[in-house]
Amino acid sequence: MTEEEKKRILCVSHYPRHDLDNMIPGTPPDMDFSNAKPSNQINFSTFQASVEPYIRPLTEEDVAFLKERGDRVTPYMMPKRGPSPYREVWAKEDGSAYNDLTKTRNPNEPRGSIEDMNDEKAETDQFSNPPILSRLLQTFRHEPTMSNTDTSTQQNPDVSMLNNDDAAVVNQDSDAPFAQPNGTTDDDALLNFKPATYFSELSATPTFKLPTSSSRDVASLDQRALQELRYCGFLSPDATPDYDSHYDDEVAERLRHLQNELRIISRENGARKARVLELTEERMAMQEYSTIADDLDSQINTAYLKRNRTMSKPKKGAGKARPGHAGTGGVAVSRNAVSDGVRMLMDRRKEWRELIGPVVDFGQTSIPKNTVFDKATMERLDKAEAEAGHAEGA
Repeated sequence: MTEEEKKRILCVSHYPRHDLDNMIPGTPPDMDFSNAKPSNQINFSTFQASVEPYIRPLTEEDVAFLKERGDRVTPYMMPKRGPSPYREVWAKEDGSAYNDLTKTRNPNEPRGSIEDMNDEKAETDQFSNPPILSRLLQTFRHEPTMSNTDTSTQQNPDVSMLNNDDAAVVNQDSDAPFAQPNGTTDDDALLNFKPATYFSELSATPTFKLPTSSSRDVASLDQRALQELRYCGFLSPDATPDYDSHYDDEVAERLRHLQNELRIISRENGARKARVLELTEERMAMQEYSTIADDLDSQINTAYLKRNRTMSKPKKGAGKARPGHAGTGGVAVSRNAVSDGVRMLMDRRKEWRELIGPVVDFGQTSIPKNTVFDKATMERLDKAEAEAGHAEGA
């Protein structure tokens, strides 16, 4: 058979030359479903109620929801830390007893003295630095001051922590731990080494005095550190730090992380709501046009039906002249004339469709082929949301 005969028999203009069985998504069913009836059908009222929120007309409440941005200040405020843990607070609210065997002392409470400090007490809660002193100690970090030209210092970095003027040079050839510049290796000479934090001008100041043993407790050290910070200008004279409300613990860090994520998501949702609001305003204009156009069509249909009813039943004696009166003078009055009210409705409908219709696409909406959240529009709206949030203090 020729190709033309095959096409004529199959009633097609072309057909595949190869088997396309491997491209079929599944096995075609070989059953008759024309008379099959579903066992349990869903009522139309149930289906209509389920799709009603998606197809209902937009209202002013929807516009108010899209314009709402919520509170942009309170969610980003760090709450103050209370003196009691959450479990204890919740137990008091529930009226139950709270027994926590792992409860420790207040970390901001200074305890102990420097003279009594040892390795055993450092691992317990018997000794605790005050808040200012602990924060100052946390700012210290090791910073070597070795010289690139001193080969002996490079070989032994530990010596670089000593001042260059009085520092000892380690003798790598000798067995002595330290070699003094004068050649002595006495262990008592280690006491004469000056650390990197040594200030020579303090030794020349006659009024400088070391603190006595009675004032070496950690509480007094914290007070002196606070006075020094106020003297240097880091704190104002009337500043009273609230150490129990500090925001540098694990819970505060997690809250700040979540607040940053919330700020990003809120700004993105605000930009998306602004984009939907733009589309909503266009859609509501289309709805208003369709509502007015349907109302005009309904009025014209009502007038048309009323006119047809009057035409079907002509009045008796409408074509005869009354006795003693002149006739119409040979001019026939048409019963099909349209009243002025109907003409006005038709002119109004025509103007409404010709003038307002092209502006709103005659109230016909189409499904967008691409996303409505395009990149350029979202960048513009995201910038506007960021500026609005910054203005409100978010």
